[in-house]
Amino acid sequence: MPQYFFHTQTASRETDEDGLDLTGPVQARQQAIQTCGQMMRDAPESFWGSRPWNVTVTDAAGVVLWEITMDGISTAAAPD
Repeated sequence: MPQYFFHTQTASRETDEDGLDLTGPVQARQQAIQTCGQMMRDAPESFWGSRPWNVTVTDAAGVVLWEITMDGISTAAAPD
């Protein structure tokens, strides 16, 4: 099975040293989306007004396959 690595960036970068053995690209993209959801569930308040967060998926050779960027923007009308 191919191995995929899910590196994350919030206020700091976290490099995935372990990776996951997944059946293929469909499962890897699903895992990337689940990782985004978990990041937002873990720290919903620090998401707003921060730099964009992202999940970068690489293969075992370190080649970037996909990247998801999440950006929460508050407008002037938003309450503090």
